[in-house]
Amino acid sequence: MKPPTSREKVYSLIFDRSPISIPEISRITEMNYKYVFQVVRTLRKENYLTTTPSRKLVVLDKKGLIFKWAKDKEVILNSLSPITLKLIPDYDMRELVLFSGNSALWLLGKVITPAGGILYASEKTFKELMKFKDPEGYPFKAYIYDDFYFKIRKELNGYYIPSWGMILADMLVQGAYTRLFDDVFETIISIIESEKNEEARTF
Repeated sequence: MKPPTSREKVYSLIFDRSPISIPEISRITEMNYKYVFQVVRTLRKENYLTTTPSRKLVVLDKKGLIFKWAKDKEVILNSLSPITLKLIPDYDMRELVLFSGNSALWLLGKVITPAGGILYASEKTFKELMKFKDPEGYPFKAYIYDDFYFKIRKELNGYYIPSWGMILADMLVQGAYTRLFDDVFETIISIIESEKNEEARTF
């Protein structure tokens, strides 16, 4: 069975940018409207989403959506072949990778080191990343991932993450314990709300 990579793009936009419309998701992801509609319809049937009178999608169960996403994410990561790299995070590599899982928790100040974290690189940047290998560095799991996430990336303390929701989904796949997950979940929801309020003031 093909890993649900397209569905993950829909999850990323809905979680981070809700309220958002199906046409907006289709345009940003460059995916067929009909496919996006089918994914959204399933999420609505399962009571993760609702639709406003202006046809915007709003998440009803944010934590539930992350748990659903994590099930898909486990399938996706199991279909890939990560390389374990020892690296010391450096600003010179900030354009090459996206931090997620435990490495993103380090950026959030939730863990002491980024050891065991996930790094996503594109096919274009992976070879360049290899130049930063350091036998004294922290071990990371490095995956070659879709360029899409480099287009929607978020900055966090000088580095980049793929999306707020993906950090949470990857945490679950990596086996984060409940107390830590709940803490990070509340922090990320607060950050997303702050971003939306800042955008609203800008406009």
